[in-house]
Amino acid sequence: MSWKKELNAAQLEAVLVREGPVLVLAGAGTGKTKTIVSRLAQLVSSGVPASSILLLTFTRKAAREMILRASFVGDKRCAEVQGGTFHSFCSGVLRRFAPVLGISSGFTILDDSDTLDVFQFLRNEKDFGKTKSRFPSNETLISIYGEIRNTGKSLRSVLEKDYPLFLQKTKDISQIFTDYKSYKAERSLLDYDDLLYFTRDLLADHSEVRNALSEKYRFIMVDEFQDTNKVQAHIVCLLASEHSNLMVVGDDAQCIYTFRGASVRGILDFPKIFPNTKTIFLEKNYRSTASILNLANVVLRNFSEKYDKQLFTDNENGPIPNVLQFEDELEEAEGIAKILLQKKEEGIPFKKMSVLFRAGWNSNQLELVLAKRNIPFVKFGGRKFIETAHIKDLLSFLKLLVNPLDSVSWVRILKLIPGIGNSKANDILDKIRKSSGSFEVLSGENGTAIDAYLSPLYRLYLKHKEMNSKVKKIASDFIDYYRVLLEKNYDDSKRRSEDLDSVLGFSLKYSSLGDFLSDLTLEHASLSLDKIKPDHTETDLLHLSTVHSAKGLEFDLVFILNATEGVFPSSKNLDVEEERRLFYVAITRARKELYFTKPSLAQSRSGPYYTNLSRFLSEIQSPEKVYELKLMSGKPTSKKFRPTKSTKVSSSKAAKESLSRIQDYFGK
Repeated sequence: MSWKKELNAAQLEAVLVREGPVLVLAGAGTGKTKTIVSRLAQLVSSGVPASSILLLTFTRKAAREMILRASFVGDKRCAEVQGGTFHSFCSGVLRRFAPVLGISSGFTILDDSDTLDVFQFLRNEKDFGKTKSRFPSNETLISIYGEIRNTGKSLRSVLEKDYPLFLQKTKDISQIFTDYKSYKAERSLLDYDDLLYFTRDLLADHSEVRNALSEKYRFIMVDEFQDTNKVQAHIVCLLASEHSNLMVVGDDAQCIYTFRGASVRGILDFPKIFPNTKTIFLEKNYRSTASILNLANVVLRNFSEKYDKQLFTDNENGPIPNVLQFEDELEEAEGIAKILLQKKEEGIPFKKMSVLFRAGWNSNQLELVLAKRNIPFVKFGGRKFIETAHIKDLLSFLKLLVNPLDSVSWVRILKLIPGIGNSKANDILDKIRKSSGSFEVLSGENGTAIDAYLSPLYRLYLKHKEMNSKVKKIASDFIDYYRVLLEKNYDDSKRRSEDLDSVLGFSLKYSSLGDFLSDLTLEHASLSLDKIKPDHTETDLLHLSTVHSAKGLEFDLVFILNATEGVFPSSKNLDVEEERRLFYVAITRARKELYFTKPSLAQSRSGPYYTNLSRFLSEIQSPEKVYELKLMSGKPTSKKFRPTKSTKVSSSKAAKESLSRIQDYFGK
């Protein structure tokens, strides 16, 4: 077959292996998809019925494309391969076997919108949302419920970490979750997680079902195995417990979705569940230059527990990755914009360049500078900074200093205040109009509940009415006032608060509040993600993205923004190894050029502070120079393992021992 000639030795080994458990460790850019497609074609062409092959992926699109490609390069019968997501597969299984669990096979699947409606019904039924203190929104409740179920964390631990505002509501939140489960059970409703958990229970507790499905699917393949959560890994292991013909493909170094319940233990422990696992390493990289891979390999070596991989390439060397050190975050953003424009002049389209960052808010300064420089961009992994509700709130407060008759801004800020609805806001707005924009209207609510909010606001406007203070001081005072309202109006106020600090940093260079507001609010050529339509796919847009959202993508030139301690790695994530995996994923998105940026000074709520280079770079001790530090301003800077093979045992005994190991490992 001609397509076999296009495979390297490791890929061909993975394609030709037929039976038994196989772990394919596919490093970044090593042709993972091509290997899966070729194995599908090989199995079918060798006589395996396509309908007996099960391919599980994380998107339907990925499964469809792999099966289509296999049909094209190999046998057309590959179109009969059973492919899809875990959820779609589990849905089909439950349609057939749900009565075994006492569930109607005519169950209804709740989509995200349906789930919101159920929570709204439950909160109305018991008046959860009508207490004096605030109750979580339906979206927040669903997020909390999902995290508890997929990670095994307690409700209290989730609230303490992400939603401390609702700790006093722990009992009520627990009750609404109990009511949610009862509501579904009484009406034959299943949400997305139910599909997984009920299928797992079906396979674990009912051997006749497990045997029937194992007989039907004699060859099972799983893509991106490192991203499976414990219940997904359990499902595929149970499906393969009778015959062990299970190939999982993934990369332990790219497990970055633990916040969704993914666990790197699944891929690390796979040879423990199936001791006779054949492990194949795909290490030849087809994406990046040797210089970029040299750095990636050093980062790989510093993982505490891993499969020992060494990426290599036939690609040219290319420039060594650079660490660009700037004076502060604003200079960092300006410097990136300058280089982007230079590269554009050199012939690199914006769409082949990307700026990656650890968290969505990290790009706030950069977004404002890009807009000012008319550099069009699309952002993935968070809304465009200037379009977020809390930034619009803050700007409304500031706009009224410049134009006290701005009715749009008045309505926006008044409705943030507890006790002020549409009617009251319109009454106050009418008085403001009649007084020609006098702030004294705010002092006319003495003795009322809303006076506790309006009086301080009145004093604040009087203090800065002449706008004699520095823009940063004005912004800082209004931010301090707004934080109280932020907490009352947004469940995720803790996260949004970080964006406010970014505004302070951006305000430093301005002496005029009017200029500051103009630069923030003027519409430029930038497009946000929610404005991109299918007909914009060829538009030349710079790609801004969190590392999570960039996984699987590649670009000629990549910036990794703010490579400093506390930012990347994030100070909020106690799992340094996951942060290191994110760093590795970011590096391996680059094809030709890679830059890290570091501001010497950064801005926090308490003021400016000196930064330290990310430990993932500073800890590197290599005889080979894998990156170069460049000062962009005049200011100074302040156990490995590789699984081994075991001998095979007889099939009947193997099935029993396999099931026993799976039960011991997963606890069921």
